[in-house]
Amino acid sequence: MVQLRLRGLDGPVEIVRDRNGIPHCRAVTEHDAFFAQGFVHATDRLWQIDYDRRRGLGRWAELAGPPGIPADSLYRRLDLAATARSDLARLSQPARDMLTAYTDGVNAVISAGALPAEFTRAGLTPLRFEPWHSLLVYRVRHLTMGSAGPKLWRAVVGEVLGPAAARKMAAGRSAWQIACVPPGERCLGAAPSWVGLDDGGSNNWALAGSRTASGLPLLAGDPHRPLEAPNVYVQGHVSCPAFDVLGIGIPGVPGFSHFGHNDRVAWCITHAMADDQDLYQFDGEAGPDGERRTEVIGVRGADPVHIEAVTSGRGPLVTDELALAWSATAAPNTAFDALPAMLRARSVGDLFETMRSWVEPANNFLAADRDGTIGYLTRGRIPVRISPQAAWAPVPAEDPSFGWRGFLAFEDHPRLVNPAAGFLFSANNRILADDSGPYLSLDIAAPWRATRIVDTVSRMSGATVDDMAALHRDVVSLPARRISRLLGDWAPLAGWDGQMDPGSTAAAAYSVLRRELALLVLERSGLAGYVTHPWNRLMPGLRSESVVWRVAGDHLENGDESLLGGWTWRQALTEAVRRAERAWDGRAWGELHATGQRHPLGRADLDPPSVPYGGDMDTVQASSYIPVEGLRTVSGSVARYAFDVADWDRSGWVLPLGASGEPGAPHAYDQQESWRTGQLVPAPYSRHAVDGAAAERITLAPA
Repeated sequence: MVQLRLRGLDGPVEIVRDRNGIPHCRAVTEHDAFFAQGFVHATDRLWQIDYDRRRGLGRWAELAGPPGIPADSLYRRLDLAATARSDLARLSQPARDMLTAYTDGVNAVISAGALPAEFTRAGLTPLRFEPWHSLLVYRVRHLTMGSAGPKLWRAVVGEVLGPAAARKMAAGRSAWQIACVPPGERCLGAAPSWVGLDDGGSNNWALAGSRTASGLPLLAGDPHRPLEAPNVYVQGHVSCPAFDVLGIGIPGVPGFSHFGHNDRVAWCITHAMADDQDLYQFDGEAGPDGERRTEVIGVRGADPVHIEAVTSGRGPLVTDELALAWSATAAPNTAFDALPAMLRARSVGDLFETMRSWVEPANNFLAADRDGTIGYLTRGRIPVRISPQAAWAPVPAEDPSFGWRGFLAFEDHPRLVNPAAGFLFSANNRILADDSGPYLSLDIAAPWRATRIVDTVSRMSGATVDDMAALHRDVVSLPARRISRLLGDWAPLAGWDGQMDPGSTAAAAYSVLRRELALLVLERSGLAGYVTHPWNRLMPGLRSESVVWRVAGDHLENGDESLLGGWTWRQALTEAVRRAERAWDGRAWGELHATGQRHPLGRADLDPPSVPYGGDMDTVQASSYIPVEGLRTVSGSVARYAFDVADWDRSGWVLPLGASGEPGAPHAYDQQESWRTGQLVPAPYSRHAVDGAAAERITLAPA
């Protein structure tokens, strides 16, 4: 038993680390619970917390040198620090108290001086944490999840191919879509949608007790983001007399905003793909009126860079000509008021009510409780636009018709409780089956993950946590099956069932083919030179060349030749096969698609081990690559979880890498094999289960 004495505690705190190094914190007051969460986050992920904070402050180039200048310029122009400070003052007292206690816990680790090795190697000392830094860290993690990126890409496509061709690229997918509300209903007759997410996305689903072995709900899913070192999420468990919550959190942010459960109710999210950002284009040399300031960016190994930052009436300029309006910063943001409130929820209804203040990002929010209720809610701040044209691309800043008429009322957000189907789900797909509801988004994911999830859960009965894990690791690609039918005489795919298993050579051949086809479409359409267009890369996250693949996959069956410079799609496919036969060296999919996380410091000795991996961007076990760069996995599942409402101790979870963020630490990579193979590790919740899994005990005592 290790005992530490720290200033600022009300009483003793016990921290039990289980066999995977995951901390379970027991405190006597709510203040101490959040203090403990800040303490364990900083103990395990201090470098990561400092990295995200420095990015938000626009100070990464001070360490990274010239490669950090573009991101620093963006964050300085947006001035996220100012909005975070301003919003902190507007939060309720419980939220401010939470942030203060969490901050004290982080600073207790900084004051102790036992810093991760990255600080020594980088020659840095971590900055003291302040309460508003949690808001800053959260916004840094969600800025590029907004709708600006797809709008920039559509503008690039329109510039190259013309508006008609650009709109045609969006028109063919709606007939394949299925909806969240009602769950699984076909979206026939719905308006065209742009396939705007191409790096996997996220999944979640809830099963009613009528479909489970226990007679009470199961809640499961997996978010997908870029694979990083350390991983974006961290597991934890925090309890006190006011609440007892286990969940997956964000280092630098208190509470469990995305995934977790208390003793009565569980919750989880996927990205709703809501249209929450607009881009306004200014014309003329004079530029927009507004506040102007000069920002000086320090650059390691080079001279400082001076930029002019302008805040216009349309929002801060992100380039000399484009202003960004974002729901998170366009009006006072009190989203963090929800964080302490949701921990106390006693039912799905209670939990949904706490989401009134939620802002960004907009989420598909699923929940299940001990009364047997399952529910869906679209949470988040969604702009109501005067003109729908702003949904498509950047619009003229001088035209008042492209403004906002406030935000969608909370009562008008889509929601559904206890559907007759006995399940709920989301996979970044269309939310509403028809257009009678409010406008939410033009951008949605391709329908394949959603289709596969609905096909699976709609047949489930007597389901258990093991069945949830089996769906997590589903690697059936529905587009692969479609392409295989078109290439029935191509030997590498003969008899293949579309399983993207890491040991499959057919999966490798198919992926090389689809990459060659995507590159060919870029080449023939004239878009190849625009992949690195400044607009296209301003808001990273959207991979335009993968969107082109989705268009190719659709048009192969309908014969549209407009994107191929006079070629037919059959000619394109024949040429792609020829190129694939020359490019593929016979290796299996997992070898070509191995993980490749890179540490932010850019040092190979800090990178985690690479592992072979299966799936692709169209499978439930989603994992994407960037065609113009290769086939290595760049994004995938950053957490998996399955919460058993009937017995929380039967729940499971897993992260890529591990609980610790320090390279080479005992728990830095010990979940990686379970993650790779699609297994869950235990998520003990009851005192008995936590004590039974204890591998280390630490007591924090008041100094």
